[in-house]
Amino acid sequence: MPQRLDRVDSTILKALMEDGRRSYRQIAKITGVSTPTVESRIRRMNETGFITKIIPRFDPDKVAEGLTALLTFRVNDADLHTIAAKLSELEEVRSIFFITGETNLMLRIVLVDAKDLQDFISYRIKEFGDLQMVSNQIITKTIKDEQGVVIRSDMGISLTCDYCKADISGKPITLRVGQGERYFCCKICRESYKEKYKSRIESLAKQT
Repeated sequence: MPQRLDRVDSTILKALMEDGRRSYRQIAKITGVSTPTVESRIRRMNETGFITKIIPRFDPDKVAEGLTALLTFRVNDADLHTIAAKLSELEEVRSIFFITGETNLMLRIVLVDAKDLQDFISYRIKEFGDLQMVSNQIITKTIKDEQGVVIRSDMGISLTCDYCKADISGKPITLRVGQGERYFCCKICRESYKEKYKSRIESLAKQT
């Protein structure tokens, strides 16, 4: 059973997506709730893993040098995850997607110039295994580049157990730790977590 976003959650997320520099107080004015409520909601969405990080967004058209390209490949299904993990370590690889159709792997890469792109295609890719390139396109202008998730009320968020890391299929078992919560798939995992991190849990309890 996924956790559900409500109207307040979705409004907070939209405010952050518009400008991640906004303070809790500014977001509270937009959403019509208190500043502590905004803080606790953002903390909860961080703890569930829905918000992974808040980072600066850049306008690629403002960069004097460089190009962005989309590359598609056909990769053996058995090697797909291994190759994708290796490619993710490259700084110039900005996005990796598993896709359907004629190809099953797409990269968005950022390079210096056309020569750099040709070197990447001709030489660097070969270091990562058997990748059959199907197409490559240089992005000439970015019109819109938003998050891959459309935020809406009642959207479900899948949870992962904070102890065994398995997906939580039913209602999560929770544990209050400091000012936040941890989520578990069963009582056994919750008790095992409490035993493993007993001293830390007790220390955080004294601070609240």
